[in-house]
Amino acid sequence: MGQTGTEIEDEARGASSLEGTPTAGPTRLCGRYTNGIDTKSRVVMPAAFRTSFAAEGGLLTPWKNICLAAMAPPEFDVYRTHVARRLADQDEPDIEGILRTLWSSTVDFKLDVQGRLVLPEEIRSQVGITNEVRFQGYGRRIELWPGLVTSDELDDRTDHLATLAVVQATYIPELES
Repeated sequence: MGQTGTEIEDEARGASSLEGTPTAGPTRLCGRYTNGIDTKSRVVMPAAFRTSFAAEGGLLTPWKNICLAAMAPPEFDVYRTHVARRLADQDEPDIEGILRTLWSSTVDFKLDVQGRLVLPEEIRSQVGITNEVRFQGYGRRIELWPGLVTSDELDDRTDHLATLAVVQATYIPELES
């Protein structure tokens, strides 16, 4: 299940998922880091991402059945409202049930003084995270993936970098406004 062109354009512009709703919190979470999970199910959040979650913590939720998404509470609220509105727009008959599933599959987290968060086995197992976590910034959220990069992912990354190279060749900052 991919994103629509409009969703991709919104993310490219850094726009809110809801028209006229400013997003709170970080807008430029980027980078990729891998850390191990200890015997108490704790993992160190990369220092580059910690400030976004230091004060209020965050929420972890399964994302597109392929990874986990970590969002600051205000961003999660925007996301939850977006989900509810999209479901209503599609005349979904069980909006309440779907939102109940969203909430019940989401966990709160707080960082400890060493920048660690607990990553419960129940939520990790949904996306195949075992003993290592790959943190990837993605705009206003962080995606948590299994630490091991598959050959398919490497092939995709190579293709994506080639596509970016073509697009980057057309970028002339003086012409952008």
